[in-house]
Amino acid sequence: MFDLVSLGNKLKTCRINLDCSIDQVSSSTGINSISLILYESGQKEPTGDEILILADFYKIDYKYFISNQQRSASENTESLYRKHGSEFSQSDRIAIRDFLFLCECEQALWDNLEIKYNKFHPQKIRSNNSKIQGKEIAKEFRNFLCLTDNQLIDNAFYLLRKTGVHIFRVQLENSNISGVFFNHPIAGKCILVNYLEDIYRQKFTLAHEYAHSIFDASDQFNISFFKEGEDLREIRANYFSSNFLIPSGAIKLLPDYIEITEEILLKMAKKLEINPEVLLYRLVDENRIHRNKIKELKKVKIPINEKIDPELKDLSTAGLIRKTQLLKKGLTQNYVLLCFRAFQQSLISKNRLAEVLLVDEFELSEILKLFNLKISYDI
Repeated sequence: MFDLVSLGNKLKTCRINLDCSIDQVSSSTGINSISLILYESGQKEPTGDEILILADFYKIDYKYFISNQQRSASENTESLYRKHGSEFSQSDRIAIRDFLFLCECEQALWDNLEIKYNKFHPQKIRSNNSKIQGKEIAKEFRNFLCLTDNQLIDNAFYLLRKTGVHIFRVQLENSNISGVFFNHPIAGKCILVNYLEDIYRQKFTLAHEYAHSIFDASDQFNISFFKEGEDLREIRANYFSSNFLIPSGAIKLLPDYIEITEEILLKMAKKLEINPEVLLYRLVDENRIHRNKIKELKKVKIPINEKIDPELKDLSTAGLIRKTQLLKKGLTQNYVLLCFRAFQQSLISKNRLAEVLLVDEFELSEILKLFNLKISYDI
């Protein structure tokens, strides 16, 4: 028999993390409210089926509830919401629940399929200056990825997923949140990029959160706000991101005698697929323009319709709409193909395939069709 008090505390924590009432959990699970109260208070033992139902609702491995040893991502989110709870709506909390579930599923699939990635481990950081740290490690990371000093990055999401970090783009309601890094107790390093931002900002946020996964990996989580203030860790992450996405070599391709005008700034930003403001500060950092020109050039913007999402290229209008909806939930082509590969190799069932894709079995065929996949029922 397991510890009912411990189980009750875990169930209550998971519910509070989602900002759900007892009645809401009851409505979603079919378990009556009185029983849920008794379970959370440790006064009554749920049945095995009820534990499975609650584990499915909270998207946590059922073993976490019946074991005193197993850890869960709910511990990360409990700390996150204790510190920043007012920043997250119930919808955002559900989105983060699903995001952490996808990370854990992806890690399990990597393990089952024996997929190994060459992970980045920086050399000892020599400087105590946050800006220099960001710049030096960005250069080292580019070398690790075999990128030349002037090579541009097209699909940063695809590139960085190949380093063994779980990266999902999920839409949050709070536009002030750019991204979140989690040190998941099971999946390891996990990065959430807020899909609410424009694609160039998402690209910058991805690299920014990746910096946190390097420099701040010992923390349970790190949340990055659109307006960050003067936090030295955020400054370091910004310098890493800008130097990773805009290497010195790319700037040096521009002859010294050319003056940085609005037209030149816009042309360079489009080529780099980065917002002009980010490029502007890099040009200042590389001594290509004086800081007093920032105000003059800061008004340069790239129209949103000219920013192409690398994960949504060459789609029909209908396909674009549907895949955008999936991408907002974190379902990338890489992840869907990974799940389907595991299904084809009989590592997961059809029911589990639907579960890891956040749909029911009735929706499964439709989702797979969007990725030109089809279930063969003789498998």
